[in-house]
Amino acid sequence: MNNHNRPRATGVTKFASIYTKLFQGLSPSQISPQLSIDRFWSDLLDLKVDSHFLKAELHKLPKDVCFGHLKYTLSSLFKACLYHSKTAKYNDPKKSNSLVTLRIFTASIFEKNLSGWEVMEIFAGSVAQSDAHFSEFTATLDSLIGDSNSPAETRHKALQLALTFVCGVSQLSPGAYFLRRDFFPAIIEIVRDPLTEQFTFEAVSFITVLANYHKSDAAKLNPYLKQIAEAVDGEFMRKICWASNYIMESSIQAYQRVVNDVPAVAASSLSATLGASWGAVMTRLRPEAIVSLVYQESPKEKFKDLPTHSTVVLLTIYEFMRRNPLFISVVLEDLVSPIDKPLTSSPLPCNIISVTSYLCSHASSGPSPRSVAYANLSLNILLVLVESSLVMEFITQTVSPSIQICRQKPPSLPLSPAQQPIICSVLDCCVLWLRHNLHKRLEIQPYMSSLWIIYRIIWFLQHRRIRLQYDWLHTWQALLGLLNFIASRMDELYTSGGASLVVFEAISVLELALTRSEVFIPTPWAIHQFIYELVRSSSVLKQQAPLLESLRLPSSGQFLVAKDNISRIVDIVSYYEVKVQESGGNVAAAKDVLKVIADDIESNGVHGAKDTPIPTPPTRSEDVLDFGRFAVVDILATVL
Repeated sequence: MNNHNRPRATGVTKFASIYTKLFQGLSPSQISPQLSIDRFWSDLLDLKVDSHFLKAELHKLPKDVCFGHLKYTLSSLFKACLYHSKTAKYNDPKKSNSLVTLRIFTASIFEKNLSGWEVMEIFAGSVAQSDAHFSEFTATLDSLIGDSNSPAETRHKALQLALTFVCGVSQLSPGAYFLRRDFFPAIIEIVRDPLTEQFTFEAVSFITVLANYHKSDAAKLNPYLKQIAEAVDGEFMRKICWASNYIMESSIQAYQRVVNDVPAVAASSLSATLGASWGAVMTRLRPEAIVSLVYQESPKEKFKDLPTHSTVVLLTIYEFMRRNPLFISVVLEDLVSPIDKPLTSSPLPCNIISVTSYLCSHASSGPSPRSVAYANLSLNILLVLVESSLVMEFITQTVSPSIQICRQKPPSLPLSPAQQPIICSVLDCCVLWLRHNLHKRLEIQPYMSSLWIIYRIIWFLQHRRIRLQYDWLHTWQALLGLLNFIASRMDELYTSGGASLVVFEAISVLELALTRSEVFIPTPWAIHQFIYELVRSSSVLKQQAPLLESLRLPSSGQFLVAKDNISRIVDIVSYYEVKVQESGGNVAAAKDVLKVIADDIESNGVHGAKDTPIPTPPTRSEDVLDFGRFAVVDILATVL
């Protein structure tokens, strides 16, 4: 009987035996009466951690048990781990084991959907003790992460623990303890250190999560938003860009492995590019977090798990890019590198644009709002870019190797020229969103962002009198298709109020493009095509005025502007309709209609065009407030 009860005879390790008894409700003094309480925890933390077993046992514990008779045991475990992670020497296994145990403990406890005060009770033993213990917790993590004399493995484990906690706590009140502690110097140190630079993704994800804590109601009070805005360490920012770029390329590859849409010329160089530097960054992440591949399911099912979890680095890019002008300059560095400087991969701006094209094409492929949230975030990054005059000067006139634009959903965009201004691919992303996301539940914010991007680009081109060599036809068709969809389906849309804003902005884009077409559209033929598309869609355009009346909001200045804009567009279109009717030609033949339009424009210019200066559009980019809930889930998936 005694032999049967021995752990070795049953194959149960000492580690498993002790934790089993603890979680059955036995106290340390009952398990090892010959040991003091401190010695019990010290000896337990000397044992190698069986991560799989500990996760499974903690997962089994119901919430009421954790908050009930096991609360003292769990809080004692937390305090013991905290003590030894702080005081044990670096070569003492208790230090490493304590950090690993705390990470598993933290992740498992947060799975139980606790409130803020319940977290304090379980971790600290009581709300009254929480301030002391959580302050010590954050101070210990800060010290370990930022200690350049600490082994890289120890710093990484401390970073993973910190990241696990802030992702798990999300917006609950204990997260505020991390805002009281300035982790920014420690994060810069771990990113800049050659021995720990491979942990850059996790390090900057930690800062990003903290920057999004209670963002909607305390943005001006969040110290991490201020730190991001005021950061001046260019090398730190270059490391962020370097790590982000590798993740962007891996994200693109994940889509392309599902459906290979890589042009033959580019395919041969892609694999070599992805094998370049920063492979170590990705080896820190779980493989399935980098590339998730599905092959057999229906078209939508193929993409339901994309984008990859690590694509969440877009949120870091957005937070830095929106707030810090220096970061934008660093992002642009590869675009202005000397011609003789070889690039081992596409520049980060190009890969961001490429990822955005896939996100916009497949936003509606998944059953959850996650894919739409990613598309919205990526479009907001592009909006920040086009609202920067510095960026626009470069990307409207600087050519780059062809950017990989998604061509996985019909109708696909034509192949881009081998060399073209980068801004052309930004427009492609907007067209892909406009084309592939027309549903009854209209996603208002991504539509607004796409329209603001197009408007801002056209405004800049006409302001600088740049004739962009771009196939604008797809843009006009996408805009007119959007207006037609809303006008014909308004009664079926779930978001009719928001749809009115989309109509206002789409009309604004068309009015600007039409009245300034001779300044930015590259060729007379392209102008003729534009006018022809408007004439061909005259019935759709004429539906917009009554639609606006039905959507009118009391004292809406936007309504009055939109009403004037659509009136101006319809007047111009009607002018050309009359010209076509008066020509006596075959009004059903596209070539005859085009000829009439072309002849009139060649003789008289575009009817209704204006040359008065147009004010600089207002800045539309703003905080993305709803992405944090997706970010914490995806970040945890990459590190647990």
